[in-house]
Amino acid sequence: MRKFIFLFSVILFCSSCLKFPEDTYVKVLDVPSDFDWKTIEAKKVNIAVVSSILNDDGDTIASFLPPGEYDITVGKNTNLNIVQEQSQAETKSIRSSQVKQRVYFPCKYKYATVMFEDLFPSKGDMDMNDIVFGLNIEYLLDNKARLLGFNINIQPRAIGSSYPQIGLAANLNSDVTLDIVETILHSSDPILSPLFNVTENSEGYSTETGVTTSQVAPITGDFRYYFYNEEDLFINVRDVDPFTYTESFTVQVIIKPTKLFSFSKMTFLDTVQTGKINLDIFACFGTRGREVHFKGQKPTQKFNLQYFLSTRPKTDFSTIDNWVWAIISDKSIRHPLEWVKIYHAYPNFKVWAEGGGDIGSDWYIPSVADSLHSNSYFSYIN
Repeated sequence: MRKFIFLFSVILFCSSCLKFPEDTYVKVLDVPSDFDWKTIEAKKVNIAVVSSILNDDGDTIASFLPPGEYDITVGKNTNLNIVQEQSQAETKSIRSSQVKQRVYFPCKYKYATVMFEDLFPSKGDMDMNDIVFGLNIEYLLDNKARLLGFNINIQPRAIGSSYPQIGLAANLNSDVTLDIVETILHSSDPILSPLFNVTENSEGYSTETGVTTSQVAPITGDFRYYFYNEEDLFINVRDVDPFTYTESFTVQVIIKPTKLFSFSKMTFLDTVQTGKINLDIFACFGTRGREVHFKGQKPTQKFNLQYFLSTRPKTDFSTIDNWVWAIISDKSIRHPLEWVKIYHAYPNFKVWAEGGGDIGSDWYIPSVADSLHSNSYFSYIN
């Protein structure tokens, strides 16, 4: 794909493309202050013999896991079924190690939906469509259920942001110093500069430099690169515009052979726990230091702490009235049209948020059809 080139004037950019935030402190939803905005959870599964795990729909969540106890991340209220296997999984190589088991999020062959707002630390327009992409994670395990690496599969869907430079990254963080990533492979061109500085090698590239309690694996430094559109600023957020096709891609993070650890120590979008390693997906807008994380996730060492001056006393990526800049659904759902607030497009979103998540975890049902982007299809359930 050719390098993305904006074909618009400075005057047009300033007058019609920039979004202006609402007052951060205007409460439009009465969200409990302790609501964590989680739509996913880790379910504990005990396996007595080599087994695969399926969800309610018969989708594969994990395949050929050996006996043991596992925390499997799924959508809330998902029921899991354990199916005993008669033989071992097909062997596929990842470097010199052998992949024997796999664990998926949200499941094999399907995508979750990730939606970001870009006006952090201001609240923004609450349409949750500034970055939209499908996310599928495939954890690769050896025959002892140790993590060899993982694939992050990205399905770009929409851009409602006026920022020309948009980055995505994965952050592995822990309560101790981490040095576990050997290399990162990209199925396409990662276009990492200027947001991310890494060391390239013959096969891939490294995490960002610096040994800390986190290791940042850049996914892309130019999200727009994967949209076949060199003219428009807003893409796939207005039904009056033609649909822009996109290029899906995969980033593989390979763990050092000497640093393999049990998959039972892995968490996803969770709080940092003693002895655990958490995987966080975050976005950068304009500059590396302008990070947008899910609520409760930790900023990296390159985050500009001055952004927290506007959210005081909150430093957990939520506003004082507990609104957030990142939402994830374990289902492939349509995103709101430009300027349509997500709780108008999905009426039960308000019920779910104001109820503190106790009810309505399937807030995407029902939906208001003319409030959602309909000029595209990414295996949506709605």
